[in-house]
Amino acid sequence: KTKFRIMSDYTKTNKVTHAGVEVSNWSGDWSCSVCKRKRLIAAEFSKKMQEKRHKDPSAPLKCKECVEKAQKAEQEAAASSSSLKKDEFHICSACKKSLNVSNFTTAQLKKGPEKQRCSQCITRATQEEAKASESRKAQAIIDAKKAVKDAEASGSVADQLKANAKLAALEGELVTGIRPKAARGRSGRGRARR
Repeated sequence: KTKFRIMSDYTKTNKVTHAGVEVSNWSGDWSCSVCKRKRLIAAEFSKKMQEKRHKDPSAPLKCKECVEKAQKAEQEAAASSSSLKKDEFHICSACKKSLNVSNFTTAQLKKGPEKQRCSQCITRATQEEAKASESRKAQAIIDAKKAVKDAEASGSVADQLKANAKLAALEGELVTGIRPKAARGRSGRGRARR
């Protein structure tokens, strides 16, 4: 399996298309307030940033790349900080190593010895979580494309519509960051409920 750093890498590599339009050419209306890149798709931003944008469209946003750069800079600054006790050691709850206090953020040290994790373990866990999320999204699109091909082979128009709708919803989520919602119950005209 090929690992993709971000979903846009997946779309460019696999030349994902929908209704004859190449997805890698899609652009969103998202902008990063730090690096000033514009016309980004929602997949370039974390879930929290997407939620922030949906609540307030004018809110300043940071793309995933800028967040990673800021985290690295913060970790380097914490490691070189002279105000910390250099002879103090703590045990990381994840890797079980006894490490110098400079390997922990202040927030992690406040959690106590049972829950504190070193910066390296936090970074590793964050990266693994991001990779897993991206691979799930990529796999969902691959599965949806297979379902479209299977539906076209079956000849059933209803199956084709359902498969194409699912694929469009997944690709739309990639660009907009908005998850599709299934309609519940009956709506529209009809008898009123009593």
